[in-house]
Amino acid sequence: MFSILHSLIDPWTATELRIYWPIIVQGAMVSVTLGLIGCFLVVRGMSLLGDALSHAVLPGVVIGFLLGGSLHSPWILIGASAVGMVAAVLVQAVQEHSRVKEDASLGIVFTTLFAIGVVMVNLYGGSGDLDVGCVLYGNLEHFIYPDNPLSMMLPMIGLTIAVVVGLIVFFRRLVLCTFDPGLAVSLGINAALVHYALMGVLSVTVVASFESVGAILAVALLVMPGATARLWTDRMSIMLLLAAGQALLATVLGYWISSPLGPLRAFQGTSAAGAICAMGFAIFILSWLLGPRGLAQRVIARVRLQRTIAVENVLKTIDELGARAGLSGAVPVPPETVAAELRVSPRAFQRALKRGIERGWVAMSMRNVFLTDAGAARSSRLRRAHDLWEQYLKDQVGLPADHVHDAAEWIEHHLHDEDIDTIDRTLATPRP
Repeated sequence: MFSILHSLIDPWTATELRIYWPIIVQGAMVSVTLGLIGCFLVVRGMSLLGDALSHAVLPGVVIGFLLGGSLHSPWILIGASAVGMVAAVLVQAVQEHSRVKEDASLGIVFTTLFAIGVVMVNLYGGSGDLDVGCVLYGNLEHFIYPDNPLSMMLPMIGLTIAVVVGLIVFFRRLVLCTFDPGLAVSLGINAALVHYALMGVLSVTVVASFESVGAILAVALLVMPGATARLWTDRMSIMLLLAAGQALLATVLGYWISSPLGPLRAFQGTSAAGAICAMGFAIFILSWLLGPRGLAQRVIARVRLQRTIAVENVLKTIDELGARAGLSGAVPVPPETVAAELRVSPRAFQRALKRGIERGWVAMSMRNVFLTDAGAARSSRLRRAHDLWEQYLKDQVGLPADHVHDAAEWIEHHLHDEDIDTIDRTLATPRP
């Protein structure tokens, strides 16, 4: 018991944090910065572009390394940004001036640039300390060894501040260009310039994060915060805040799991960057399962719908049995007759009948069931929806009369009152 408690607390003691704080700070800045930019890629449906761009800048990294002689040289950022911009322009040019679509142009341009980068690494990597593993996978632990780790973090600190300030200043333009580029152009905003500016910032951020998380794990940090936040909200401002929160939480959990004194012995001392990505994925899975649009909510909604359909079928059957007898209104019907007409198991019928009684749609008297006023109104609404949809399929779609019943039988349970009124008005309007 005490060992478990120690494993939970020990990574957060002052002694441990005095050593490992650079992992948390650098990891948080990289995760938040990539996550904020990634929100716009996720909303635009351009996550693949971020993936591809993170690989395509490799030639620029090698060229910058050859010019500057070090992975800390500013030529790395300049070279990678230039190649990233060239790649974005090439993809756009191939897409606009050929029959090749966007996905194919991405596959052609970015993989080619990545291949060129791999060749250049093999040719020139041996002339210096260019570590291919660091470029591809990163090494957050590298920041805990220098005497002054803060100086190594300065580029990422500056970039994080610049990205946050840029989002605040240009938020409206970015959102407008993201959701409606045509409207943005009509308002005098250069949507193409905004697009390339975003690609430029993305290139710089990806390159700046290479040493921490590498080109491959950067993609996970770029996409997962935005994808997770998208499961919770449609508003861009809230999505950015949620993405930043997801990135921070994943960083803290990643450090905790990968700490040499962490709670799981198998993960102690493992890659912090990999653990951060893994925790980000765990948060995404939880959001997908438990979020307002998550799997659990969908299952609950589907179960509720199935229950409602079962009850509504009971109402319709009671109503139809009364109509066959030439009667209307609250006609008592033996429940056994209703169950036989529905052809469902006795248990399923009893559950549906119980829910109908609980909702005030069905009542029992002298071992018979009958519709209440609310139940009769519900049944009448279902009949109207069914008849209108059959008429719509015949008049507007042109289906033969013997092909419309099954479709109407299904759709009648899904139409809202507004939908029914709209169909009614459509059928009442003469076709030109």
